[in-house]
Amino acid sequence: MTANKPAIVMQTDFTKDISVCTMQGVCMMVDPELKVFDSTHEIKSFDTYQASTSLSFVIDFWPAGTVFVSVVDPGVGTSRRACVAKLSNGSYVVTPDNGSLTHVKKYFGIDEVRVIDENVNRLKKTEKCNIFHGRDLFAYCAAKLAAGVITYEEVGEAYPVEEIIEHEIIPYKVEDGCISGMIDTADYHFGLICSNIPAEVFEEEGIEYGDWMDVQIIKKGQEAPVYSQKVPFQPSFGAVAVGEPLLMVSETLQIQIAINSRNMSEQYGIQVGPEWLMKLKKC
Repeated sequence: MTANKPAIVMQTDFTKDISVCTMQGVCMMVDPELKVFDSTHEIKSFDTYQASTSLSFVIDFWPAGTVFVSVVDPGVGTSRRACVAKLSNGSYVVTPDNGSLTHVKKYFGIDEVRVIDENVNRLKKTEKCNIFHGRDLFAYCAAKLAAGVITYEEVGEAYPVEEIIEHEIIPYKVEDGCISGMIDTADYHFGLICSNIPAEVFEEEGIEYGDWMDVQIIKKGQEAPVYSQKVPFQPSFGAVAVGEPLLMVSETLQIQIAINSRNMSEQYGIQVGPEWLMKLKKC
């Protein structure tokens, strides 16, 4: 790979099956020198919110100029926009505009967004198919952009960044000694539950490792908390016994809760999004 050809990084809700293989193959057809990497193909089916958080998790750890392809597309074949967003750090996201850009826009910034011109940047030999834009539109356009076959301006017509579809994000707040925020992400494999409360808030509030916090996890519309317990703030799992909970700083430098060697999300049925809140108060 020559130095001026960025990597392509893919995420989908397909699982790692033949659909992913054909997307990768289309990239090789455009330019065999391109390097294509997998981020994840285990996003929950149709979950554009998880697509958004998954993008925000990885972007900061790839070189500027990387072309990210995100295909979680319940509206495939409809009038929803297919787009390429140019991020403030110089990377690109090729995706349906359906909420998948929410966290990227908030945390990294989007300088410009362009709708993909299907007359130019769509794989011609499959033009009768309207249900696999991951292969025929997103992977193909991403490969042309990464290979330098087209410039960003040749992706298609620009439209206002303000028109990008976004999920609701409830901001964290600190009020009368109570710190609250929404459940932003969940590692469904290990069961870690992460809020959108920055770790620096604990520093500002004088909360240190070893302190105990009263933790409540609440789902809107339910009277009783889904989870309510006193939990220690610790640096890592080993500070508590197996089966015991702890608060810690996540990989994204936010406050998360977990149970050592147990799946907390599964055990308590905790999900993500603006309907799920975490409230914390020092004991």
